[in-house]
Amino acid sequence: MASLSNTDTTRVVLAGNYIIDNSPSAKQKFEALEKISAVYFRVNNMNKSVAYAFKAKDVAVKSGDTEMMAQGYGTIANIYMCLDLNEKARPYLNQAITYIEELPPADKKFKLKALSYLELGNLDYNEHNYISANNYYKLSLSQFKFVKKLENNYKYHYRRSLYNIGNSYHYISKQDSAEIYLNRALATYPDKNPDLNYYIKASLAQVYTSRGKFERSIDTLLTLLNDPDFKVNDLRADVYLNLSKNYKGLGDNNNYILYNEKHLALTDTVKGNELKAINTAFNAEQKAYWATIKDAETSNRWLIYTIAALISLSLFIILYINQRKKKDSAIYQSIIVKLKNQAEITPLVADSTEEEPKSPYNVPTVVETDILEGLQKFEEAEGYRNSKLTVSMLAVQLKTNPAYLSAVIKNHKDKNFNTYINELRIRYICNKIHTHREYEKYKISYLAEDCGFTSHSAFSTIFKKVTGISPSVFLREEENNILSQSATHI
Repeated sequence: MASLSNTDTTRVVLAGNYIIDNSPSAKQKFEALEKISAVYFRVNNMNKSVAYAFKAKDVAVKSGDTEMMAQGYGTIANIYMCLDLNEKARPYLNQAITYIEELPPADKKFKLKALSYLELGNLDYNEHNYISANNYYKLSLSQFKFVKKLENNYKYHYRRSLYNIGNSYHYISKQDSAEIYLNRALATYPDKNPDLNYYIKASLAQVYTSRGKFERSIDTLLTLLNDPDFKVNDLRADVYLNLSKNYKGLGDNNNYILYNEKHLALTDTVKGNELKAINTAFNAEQKAYWATIKDAETSNRWLIYTIAALISLSLFIILYINQRKKKDSAIYQSIIVKLKNQAEITPLVADSTEEEPKSPYNVPTVVETDILEGLQKFEEAEGYRNSKLTVSMLAVQLKTNPAYLSAVIKNHKDKNFNTYINELRIRYICNKIHTHREYEKYKISYLAEDCGFTSHSAFSTIFKKVTGISPSVFLREEENNILSQSATHI
């Protein structure tokens, strides 16, 4: 079966199922199931890819083979990550790493550790932690260098390491390094998994776009679309998106609109396939739960209730994920509307600890007017970005006293000093992310520092309190809405 090409899906599935039905070897069955999962993954049939991956994992667990269990859990983790379910992927990856550490120091261990570092990098990449992801990808490459004999399937993963290093360099704005590693990936074992060549070339096109080489990027992307073997729908959707951006960069609105519409149409199809795959994954997990119940020697009633509750919960995860994303998107859109209307971004739920009466201080009218004018200039000058700012410092700047300043803020802004400053900071950073594309690539810690917070955690807490969503969700929604935002600026 190893001799069959990954491009011949029908023959791989037929041969694999024959081995599964007739071979007494657990290893052969496992390899057949993994191979079938891989070919279905290649043709974007995520539903069947997930189903066979779970079957492979079950064969591995039943056999007790440490290497197979590590590989089986790792495969499921990888598929979950491709479905953007990082929270589901991480426990499977951690379980795979546990089995890997039990192996003796030899080629098997080095290769599996290399794969684990790849997937750890992918987890960080999916969460926009590109520097951390880049470091894991380099660790993966270093593990491959310990391997004395690299089989064909691991040559593909070696190329993945090179490709992921280059791709992550692109997202941390190191385009020279990105191009070097991407070209290395393209030149290394180019006949191993042709689909990876498509991803590499698509990433090279993004590097060209970042450098303003729109025509070169367009030529690269059109070469992919004109390749009759190019059938990776999720990547095709990205290619359409990147083409629309490049044509917009050249001022070609007709082609911009054309590829924009193609991207949106294909994205709906890809998302539908992903939801089917997620449902299959949850069903596979439920079967594992019921098998555990059936094989148990004791019938602990509360244990059964607990497992049944977990199964019921998993049935609603898809709905929950969709509803959560819709809610996040709605909150994000409301923030953007407020930014465009120059309105305050106020907390969705009032903090009861701040429901205080108006200040009892009787501020003279002239002083009150001067303070309000001073606050207006203070906001325009972005003075709130000073991380060391206190009410006393601002009072000195406005030539008044802290009591009067606090009273005016409370009576006219309906909030205390700290809340007033924090909401200004959050509004500032939301506007920066929305209007400056490069801010999407910055780490959360940098965004916190840029708007005046000294603590990453404090920034994240206050951001969610003010907006209703976390900074990472806001960044994700900003990225997801690039096309709609661009269309409004044509």
